[in-house]
Amino acid sequence: MDMTMQLSRTVKGQEEIFNLGHTLRPRHRQILFSVGNGISFGELCKKMPHCAELEAMVNDLLQSGFIQALRNMASPSQPAPTASRSQAPAAPAPAQSAAHLESTRTYALEFLATLVGTKSPAYRKMSEVQDLAGFNAILPTCYKVIAAVASLHQAAEMEAEIARRMA
Repeated sequence: MDMTMQLSRTVKGQEEIFNLGHTLRPRHRQILFSVGNGISFGELCKKMPHCAELEAMVNDLLQSGFIQALRNMASPSQPAPTASRSQAPAAPAPAQSAAHLESTRTYALEFLATLVGTKSPAYRKMSEVQDLAGFNAILPTCYKVIAAVASLHQAAEMEAEIARRMA
């Protein structure tokens, strides 16, 4: 298994951890708990060095839908590539760029409102954004807040949609 592959809990995995009706064996639950909202397989191996069957159990959790593999994501401790990627589409004509920015900012605000609420400092800062530089400055914070409050998968979903809208 690729050591850099990012893993995160699915809704089914969240329910297994937080609801009373446990269906998994204790070792599988421990792995599911360790995966949390996102971790690379390599980091998981470091967390559980004495688990001889780790790869097989992770595969079981993947196949049964308790966790999911995320595509080519930087780990939460590496937000810099995210910021540089979202700054790339700044070249279009000013009117087009302003329209993309407003559309993308509206999307980000709706996404934040749904997951973290309108009272969140990240929502407030995003709502005050006036230009592309300000937008790019607050994006890493928004991704971190969503990853912490909701999931790494949802932060990745927001990042992908913002990149698509700004392209």
